This record gives sequence, structure tokens and C-alpha cells, in this order.
Amino acid sequence: MIRIALLFAQSDVNATLSYQHGWPRAIMESPLFETVPFNFAGRSLAGRLALVGRIAASRVDAIVLLHSMYSNQNELRGPLPWLLGRLPQPKAFFIGNEYKGMPEKMAFCRSLRLSLLISQCNAPAVLELYRRELGCAVSSVPNTGFDEKIFAPAVPLADRPVDIGYRSFEPPWYLGNREKIEIADFFLAAAPRYGLKVDISLDPKDRFDAAGYAGFLNRCRAQIGTESGGDYFELTDATRNAVNAHMDENPDATWPEVRRRFFDNYGPSTALRIISGRQVEAAACKTVQILMEGDYNGYLKPGIHYIPLRKDYSNADDVVRMLHDDALCASMTEAAYQVARQELTYAKLTGKFAAALRTVL
Repeated sequence: MIRIALLFAQSDVNATLSYQHGWPRAIMESPLFETVPFNFAGRSLAGRLALVGRIAASRVDAIVLLHSMYSNQNELRGPLPWLLGRLPQPKAFFIGNEYKGMPEKMAFCRSLRLSLLISQCNAPAVLELYRRELGCAVSSVPNTGFDEKIFAPAVPLADRPVDIGYRSFEPPWYLGNREKIEIADFFLAAAPRYGLKVDISLDPKDRFDAAGYAGFLNRCRAQIGTESGGDYFELTDATRNAVNAHMDENPDATWPEVRRRFFDNYGPSTALRIISGRQVEAAACKTVQILMEGDYNGYLKPGIHYIPLRKDYSNADDVVRMLHDDALCASMTEAAYQVARQELTYAKLTGKFAAALRTVL
């Protein structure tokens, strides 16, 4: 058993981000770890400094920082990363939102004297960029598992009142794609033609906490989706900064113009595309998945675990036909469910992390 100090930021503010609540709970419940938890959410600088003092006195084998410590907001501002970096234990960091603030996050890792970086992406090119930049061990673990106490197939497909459900958000244009919006718009527009009952929203107020989302999935025969991320991964934020500056200067800019200006002739690029926690949770609830064609970290295969949708929507008629095929849907949902149960529970992902952590102890 590894004794760890576990650093996270968990509150009502991030309640709709199930992985930011699921990971702390999973690690604290894991028999692989003896966990000393430290929740940084809502603390003043003095309160955070006091927690760092307690971490220093905790006599642990390693210090583990979860995504919520620096995904959108850095919970270890000022001298705190430097102070943690002076402690002798190895530090591991689950990096989140690997599409923005990357220079700052790399500086954060260096201040920590990081021993192990956990990326959400398993693409060799991405992991190698991190290794060259940080000179530490780098491994990959999907950002979300599923809690078997929350996500389960509670309602048979035949009894679910919604044909297609979806909850997401509008992606920033600097990712180089608007797939999350485009797939929502397509099915909202096409639903009357196909006679589909849909519950599709990109409005943040319509998002759910984990239990609410499990209930939503059990009301939906199918969920639409795309891989998260984009095809233009950088550690410099150069493209992100350029796109944001252009939009600040040109508030009426259109997406076709931004795409043409910044992405059509981008040149060689490194893609960072990942499976979403929403897809893991849908698999756990045996909800049919209609997904844009992609790799999904190698876990989900088209025609086996999900109904593949071409990015030009040219096979939409076939997709809807497959959605109405009860035998096919039963086969796909069972296959995806088995992948989720065998490889994507928090217990499985925690074991994968523990194996990576042991290499730096």
C-alpha cells in the first residue's frame, strides 16, 4: 500500500464535472492507497499555506495532485508550488484541460519538481512532447472512470422515453473544431424529419451532477457525441493566443473565417483527442452511442461499441436506421458495457495510476 497526500479542489462549484468528484472518492476508497486528503477548494492563501504545512508533516510516500488542482484555476498560486517542490517525496500531477494555459501549467510542473505527469491522452506524440519538455515520467489515464454505485443500466432501452439525448458545451474556437455544437445542431434540425424525440442542450444551466446525469442517461435510448480535444496540440498556446487576439480585435469574426485563417493551412500538427467521461458513463448505463468517427483512446470501436457517424453526416440515414435496430443496439450497448466494466471503472483506472506511481517511488 502506498501512503499518499491527495490534493484536490472539490465543492459545489465543480459538481457537474463528475471526474473532479469521482477521482478523490475513488482514490480514498482504493485499497491500493493509504490516503491523507487535502481539499483546497474555497481556501484563502493563508488556508492553502496551512495545508501545505500539513502536507509537509504528513509522512507520506508521494504527493498526488488531481485535475481539479489546476484545470481551469490554479489552486496552488504564488509560492505554494515552489514550497511543495522542496519536499522530498515524488509528486504526481493529473493534468486537466490540455488545450489552454499550457506554458503556465508546464511552469507549474517544473516548480513542483514533478516526477510523474498523468495525461488524459494516450497518443505517443503527445506523451513524448511532455517528456521532452519536463524530463519526468509521463503516463496516460482517461480523465473519467465511472462509479458503479451511480452509473448503471436501470431502465431497459425499450422503456426510455427520449430517442437521443446530449449535454455538452460550446467549445472554444482555438481548438480548431466546433464538432460539439455541429452534432447538436444537426440532430436538433433533423429530429422532426426522422421522427425522433430529442433532449439536446449546450446550456450550462441544463447540466447535471453525477446522479442527475445517470438518471438522464437512463431516460435516453441514445447519446450523441464526439472525441474531446482538437488536432492542434501545443505546449506554447501560440495558436490559442493568436485566435483569441484575432477575435478580440474582430468581435464579428465568423467560424469559417477563423478556420480558414488559422487552421486550413496549419501544417504538421499533433492531435490531442480523447475519450470523454460522458462516453464512459453512457457505456456504463447501456445507452446507445452515436459518435463521430474517432479513436476514443482505443477503448470504443465503430460498429462494435458505437454507431459511427461520419463528420460530414452523409450516413445519417443509416445511423437512424441502426438506432431503430433493437438487436444491433443491444449488441453494441452490451459490448460497450463490458469495456466499461472491465477497463474503465475508477477501480481499474486507480490501479493503472498506482502502477505508474510505483515506477517513480
